Amino acid sequence: MKGSLTIVLTLEAVVGIRLQAGRRSELLWGSWAVGEGELGTTLATSTRAERRPLRRRLAPLYAAVFLQNLALWVPIEKLFMTTIGFNPASVGVMAAVYAVVVPMLEVPSGVLADRWSRRGMLVLASIAAILSVLIGGLSHSVAVYMVSAGFLGVFFALQSGTLESVVYDTVLEETGGSDGFEKTIGRVRLVESVALVASALAGGAIAAVASLRATYFLTAPLLVASCLVLVRFREPRLHEAEQRESLRRQLRTTYRTILAPGRLRAVVALTVAGSVLMQGMLEFGPLWLVALAVPAFLYGPHWAGLTAALGLGGLLGAQAWITRRWAGGLVALAVIACCVVLALSHLAPLVVAVQVLLTLLIVAVSIPVLRRLHDAVPSAIRAGVASGVGTLTWLTFVPFALVFGAVSDRAGVDRAGWLLVAIGVVAALLIVVVLPRTPAPLAEAEPLVPAPGRELEPSFSVDRFLPPDDPQWPGHWANPPAAWDAAGFAIDDPDVLEQARAAIAELPPAMQQVIVLRDVEGRAPSETRRALGFRPDEERALLHHARGLVRTRLERHLERKASRLEQ
Repeated sequence: MKGSLTIVLTLEAVVGIRLQAGRRSELLWGSWAVGEGELGTTLATSTRAERRPLRRRLAPLYAAVFLQNLALWVPIEKLFMTTIGFNPASVGVMAAVYAVVVPMLEVPSGVLADRWSRRGMLVLASIAAILSVLIGGLSHSVAVYMVSAGFLGVFFALQSGTLESVVYDTVLEETGGSDGFEKTIGRVRLVESVALVASALAGGAIAAVASLRATYFLTAPLLVASCLVLVRFREPRLHEAEQRESLRRQLRTTYRTILAPGRLRAVVALTVAGSVLMQGMLEFGPLWLVALAVPAFLYGPHWAGLTAALGLGGLLGAQAWITRRWAGGLVALAVIACCVVLALSHLAPLVVAVQVLLTLLIVAVSIPVLRRLHDAVPSAIRAGVASGVGTLTWLTFVPFALVFGAVSDRAGVDRAGWLLVAIGVVAALLIVVVLPRTPAPLAEAEPLVPAPGRELEPSFSVDRFLPPDDPQWPGHWANPPAAWDAAGFAIDDPDVLEQARAAIAELPPAMQQVIVLRDVEGRAPSETRRALGFRPDEERALLHHARGLVRTRLERHLERKASRLEQ
């Protein structure tokens, strides 16, 4: 066809658009191909250039995460609790309160983040943490401190899943893909770890020169600062661009995505098993030190090692080689070996080293596993699904903790360590299965947007085509689109790209999903049909129509621009 051209659009999930050199795909806008070299490779950017705006955009989020994790009260909490009347039984009750609040709120808060604002949910989480430390600092009784623990549970529930989702969508918007997610979430884990270590050191020093309550009250301004920093963070809008479903339908889709059989189930199972192991180290790790009657000075290095492992594990998990088959096998064997050592060893230095190593390995595995989870889930339900997986973790950990505590009390913590071995074996098998595997589109989940049941309206005005009874070219172009380079326009201008973003954002949801999967993520037609549940003719029609509507929007914009220049 005369005037035919090839365009390469990486349309980042409705919001971020960049043109990528080296990847070519013919996008037919209506029945017209758009001329080679015009819209094609003009916006190719290097990986380094893409990282700079991503880091700048995430800088407020990194700062907020650091401030949220500067919990100055954590190192002296147990000591403070004893001064207001806590005993082992009431500590158990407080743990139960916390364990009930978090799973009750995780999924509802995740769904609310998807439907409203993920940045707003993180701000609410900081507000809950502010209330927690203020009430805790003012507490003079067990009952009042229980309220503080409840608000702390609200903080973790609101943050769970939402933080990872906002990081993932920001990477998508800025880079056009999820390849940078592991490194980015690894940096987040490092920031959290640095804040925890710093707060442990600073909190102890503050408590030595001031009252124990001062550590609670001094934490509050840091949390207020985190709210202010979060306001400066530009939230990704991928979840808002998709069709707003009814709450009942979104909840049903969220739960079905988490629980449906298929490849995602192994990812969810590994996430839960790994989280139980890591939570077990954080909650029960000190019991080994108590059983071995180690000197008090070892408790500090032990806790510092565990919190440092959170950050180092994040850096390790961001390395590409961690997902290779040989690396997955070594990690799986190391996880089992660490659990066996905990069940058998009576050497305190070895026990401490193994606990730190086990925590580091679990965090490292969680980084690529998180990407597989988010890759398989649409943005409209991403935070809800991630929070739901957190709920499954809590529902699994609570009975595990009860059994572990009972066995430790009756037979010793080393015997209870065999429960860790059992969980470690399950996690190791899942690591070997999940870690080396490339994620695929989620075919088992019910698509949020069904295929349209009515005939699509034309992408172009009818009068631009010859009538069906034309003797020479029936139904062909009467007034075809003009080549844009002839008018002297640069298609990669920011205003043109903004028009393309707006055009995709205004597409019906089914068209949005098809054009994003095909032209953003570069998926094959069969993958797109499987992910969205469309027939081949539906997928072709929706893609053809979506491209035509975006092309029409751009054409009108450039025509108006040309008209203004002529005046």
